Amino acid sequence: MRKITLLSILLLIANCNKSDKQLKNISTKDSTAKSNFVKFDFHDKELQTNLNKAILNGDTLAYIRSYKAYTTNGKDKEFLYYAILMAEKNNYKKAYYDIALILSLPPTDSLKGKHKYNSKFGEYSFSKSYEMGDEAAREIAKYYKEKNETIPKSSSIYCKE
Repeated sequence: MRKITLLSILLLIANCNKSDKQLKNISTKDSTAKSNFVKFDFHDKELQTNLNKAILNGDTLAYIRSYKAYTTNGKDKEFLYYAILMAEKNNYKKAYYDIALILSLPPTDSLKGKHKYNSKFGEYSFSKSYEMGDEAAREIAKYYKEKNETIPKSSSIYCKE
């Protein structure tokens, strides 16, 4: 009986040491994963080249690449400036829609039930992209149907109270 008790105590101690080593291995793996996190580089030459091509030359593919680079890194609010430039300088319908997406309220916002946008410019951009025939902006019809209103022209958005 003593041998069994002694053997079980030794096995318990050996198992405790293994779990401590496993915890140390897991914690070092976590720290290396955190240190491998890549920060978003706003000064990336390729990104700047794409933004210049998009805004100065009206290159829609360069615009889409830049938008994806910003949004996949959670920097969509920072992209708003470029979306406005692309929309106004090149009259690009997707840029108007992107402005509307960037300015729309997140689902967790307490104002979400009362307002879709936190600015008139977001609503204007959404209407403008719909008028220009953007496929994604067709959801505007559903938005105004829920409110039992007709779809306003983008030029009349700022005229409302």
